[in-house]
Amino acid sequence: MSQRAWLLAWLVAVVGVTLVHAPVWLAGGLLLVLAASGPGRVALLVGALRLVWPVLLLISAGYLVAAWLSDSLAWAYLLLLNLRVSLLALLTRWMMRDLDLDRALRGWPRLQRWLSIVRGQVEVFRRLAGDYRAAALSRSTARPSLAQRYRASAALGLAALDKAVYNAEALTQGMRSRGALDD
Repeated sequence: MSQRAWLLAWLVAVVGVTLVHAPVWLAGGLLLVLAASGPGRVALLVGALRLVWPVLLLISAGYLVAAWLSDSLAWAYLLLLNLRVSLLALLTRWMMRDLDLDRALRGWPRLQRWLSIVRGQVEVFRRLAGDYRAAALSRSTARPSLAQRYRASAALGLAALDKAVYNAEALTQGMRSRGALDD
């Protein structure tokens, strides 16, 4: 199967997962994707869940508190939400592991340009987060408290937002001056 076909299959699978509203089917899809993903499926599952479970845990806890306060708990909805997000994360992690986006987007120059912009932005944010992490460690003689970690996260979020706006403007102006966005 070609890289472009894999990309289109991933897109169809993602849209399909969002249209499924039965937890049994989503659980079956999760098992099917795990079975089809080949060697390294445990690492793939752990990598996908490592990224989404903190957010899902926070959302689920908030939902449980709200449901407890209003006496309207819907376990099926909570299960549906967690299964759907886990399946989408697993599909995306599998796609990122096995798909060469450069080859999949060959023939679509506009999409290739946007891919290069996204990759550049990801690298900038990865470097920024590493710099902030190193700065926080170098300033701490002991393990930072929760409040200190929140402040450091807020500072990183603000810096990331500032950098995103600046980089998007600079990159767009640079590409436009070279005629890259004149399609």
